[in-house]
Parts: sequence; structure tokens; C-alpha cells
Amino acid sequence: MNRKVRVGRYTAAALIVAVGVLLILDKRWGTDYVYEMVDWWPLLLIVLGVEYILLFLVTRRRGRGVSDNQGEKSKIRFRPDAKGILASLVLAASVFIVTEQDHYMHLWNRVSLNLGAASMDYSQAAGYMEDKGTIRVPVGMDTSDIVFEGVNGDISVQRGDTEEIEVRTVVWVDQTTEVQAKAVADASFVEADGTKVIHIKATGKTYGENEKTQPRMNITITIPDDRRFNLDLRTSNGAILLNRPEAISTIFAETGNGRIRITNAVGDISGKTLNGDVIVANAIGNVDLDSNRGDMKARGISGNVDLTTQVGSINISDSVGEITAETRNGNINVDGASLAVKAQSLNGSISIISAKVGGDWDVYSAVGAINILLPERGDYSLSGSSSYGDLRTDLPFKVQNKTIEGQLGEGEYTVKVEGNSDLAIDRNPAVPSTNVVTPNSEDTSDNLEQMNEDGQNSQDNTSEVP
Repeated sequence: MNRKVRVGRYTAAALIVAVGVLLILDKRWGTDYVYEMVDWWPLLLIVLGVEYILLFLVTRRRGRGVSDNQGEKSKIRFRPDAKGILASLVLAASVFIVTEQDHYMHLWNRVSLNLGAASMDYSQAAGYMEDKGTIRVPVGMDTSDIVFEGVNGDISVQRGDTEEIEVRTVVWVDQTTEVQAKAVADASFVEADGTKVIHIKATGKTYGENEKTQPRMNITITIPDDRRFNLDLRTSNGAILLNRPEAISTIFAETGNGRIRITNAVGDISGKTLNGDVIVANAIGNVDLDSNRGDMKARGISGNVDLTTQVGSINISDSVGEITAETRNGNINVDGASLAVKAQSLNGSISIISAKVGGDWDVYSAVGAINILLPERGDYSLSGSSSYGDLRTDLPFKVQNKTIEGQLGEGEYTVKVEGNSDLAIDRNPAVPSTNVVTPNSEDTSDNLEQMNEDGQNSQDNTSEVP
């Protein structure tokens, strides 16, 4: 006799209960747990597997010694409860669609905006100008995010003495008559909605031939000086300028054509521009930015720095975290590397200054000289090579057969350098050399005093290294 055991009905019931509990929590506390379910769906597979194991163990224990009326032991077969699982998934999806429509409509609007903007022409900051004034958006205690979407125009974010979010708009319309330009400016507007997540959108009235020219709408957003908000800023054409942004956790900036400049920031920074320079100065958090064409600079970053550009130079200084710098056509300059470093340039020189090697290095330049200054004291091993250039070092490393190799201390970290042009790996003059004094004479006390003075000077000098 065969016995069928349906697997999945308990998982389906658990899913329904979980959706109900998360929905109540979202309504009660203003959270987004239901929306985050899309990231945690693999838990269903885990729960289903656990249910299968438990049912197998239970039915196996109960089935031992059990036989039918004819004395034959019954066979147990497991079958998935397809109807129950499907019903629970449909119910969960229905709840998600009804309760989280703002999220996926926002994503769809973003895709539609990008597709539409690809065929647009853009007005410059010239011709007719109209100040649309300032709109004020109230914020609540649960307000956590500001999301801005624009098509053409600069986005500036600053902090000020205000209790609300202030959005000022200046419209520019060029290459048309003043009468038509005024009509275009009057029909262009900015709207905002939302409580926990405030969505701000700039909508310009298209004009010109085939109605494909977008007026330029420069936006200045002033946020309360005593509040922090996550920022998500996007525009197809225009610069993104952030001064003293303080986020709860993240700052995202994306522009199709324009520079990105962020100064005195708090929060993890990410974003990209297809055509424009990137500057980040004095930031508490990690930085991860991309540019297709443009120079990139980062200074005074407390976390990790990851800068990538296709065409452009990269400069990183006074950053204490791990460093990644990649460009296909441009120079790389790193001043103050102290942890792991990854620097790659297909066509450009690389210059790195380090006062302390605290992580693994991977440095490569296909076409361009490499100049590295390393501390004379440390725990790292060096492996450098150059196919066609001259090799030079004043550190205690061995130069032979187009390679530079050696080890300092225990060799805890690996410094790997490869190139095809000149390679110079020298001692960092800003880091004191090792002075060893052996107390084997009558001047032992004097030598010890000298060592103490040298040690104190070394600490003072080290603190001055940029």
C-alpha cells in the first residue's frame, strides 16, 4: 500500500502568516518589510527543504513496523503540494502589488524617463530665464529618503536653517521667441509627494521641432540643518552638486551628462556619470563612483574608495580605507595609501605614495611609467616586473631579469606591480629609516637616550605624513 505525503503545505501556511505579520508591522511602524521580501525569497526554498526533512523523519519513525491488512509494509511517497504553494504565492504577490505599488511605479517611471530622455534635445542656461520660486515640502519624524528625478538641469543640495524641504526652480528656455519661451516656462513645474519617502520630480514642457527639446530646470534643494535623509538624485543632463549632505546611510547621484561634486558628506556615496568629472572631498563613509569620460578626484575619505573611468585621470589623496582606481586611458595618482590598493591603467602612468602597507596591492599599467614610494619598515613582500622599461629601487630588494623582488618583516602583505615601461620603487622619504643602536660600549646610556629621542621624532614625523 502506498501512502502519499504532501510537502509544502506548512511552508505555504508559514508564507501567508509571514506576509500578514509583515504587513501589520509596516502599517504600525511605517517600515518596508513587505517590499524587502523580494530580497529574501530564497528563504522559501530553505523552509521547504526543512519541511521535507522533518516530514521524512517523522513519517519514517511512524512507518516502522506499520503494515496493511495483508501484512505488507506500506510505502511512503512524497509529493509537492502544488496547489497550496501556488495559492500562497498568488496571495503574497497580490498583497505586494496592492501595498507596494509606489515602489514599482517609481522604477517604471525611471525606466520610461531614461528611454524618453535618450531622444531629447536640451536647452542650455541661456535665452529666456524665469525664477519659478520655492515650494516647501513638509517633513515628518519618519521621513527618511529624498528621491529626485529630472531630465535637464543642475541639481544642487544644501543644508539651511529651515524646518521643511525647500525646492527652488529656475527655468531656462533658449532658441525660441520670448513669447513661446515664457509659455514653456509657465507650463514647466516641480511636484513633490510622499511622507516616509519624499519624491520630487521636475517636469518640463517640451518645445521646438517635433516637441523634443527640454527646457533647462535648475533645482536647488535645501534640507533642514538638523535632519538626515538618504538621497537618490538622477538627471539625464546636468551637474549634481552636493554641499554638506548628511545621510542616514546612503547617497546616490546619477547623471547622463554632467559633473558630480560632493563635499563634506556623511554616508556611503555611490553613483555614475557618462560624461563629466567627479570630485568628492571630505566624506565620512565609502565612495564608489563611475564615469565613462571624465577626471575623478577623491580627497579626505574615511572609508574605502572605488573610482572607475574609461577616459580620464584619477587622483586619490588622504584616504584611509582600501583604494580601487581603474582607467583605460589616463594617469593614476594615489597619495596616502595605507590599506589594500588596486590600481590599473591601460594607457597612463601610475604614481603611489604610501607611509604604511596594510593590505595587498595589485598595480598594473600596460603603457606608462610606474613610480611607487614605500616605507622602509613593514611586513610585506614585493614582486615587481617590467617587460621593456628600466627598473630602479633604493630599498633592500633584488633587481634581476626585469624583476624587483624582496621581503620586509614577516611579509604579511603582497605588493604586486606589473608594467611595460619604466618602474621605480623607492623609499618614502617622509617615513623615517630604521636606526639600530647596539649598547656595547661605555656610551650605552647615551645611545639609549639617543634611541628614545629618535623614537619620539619618528612618532612626530609619522603624524605629519599626508
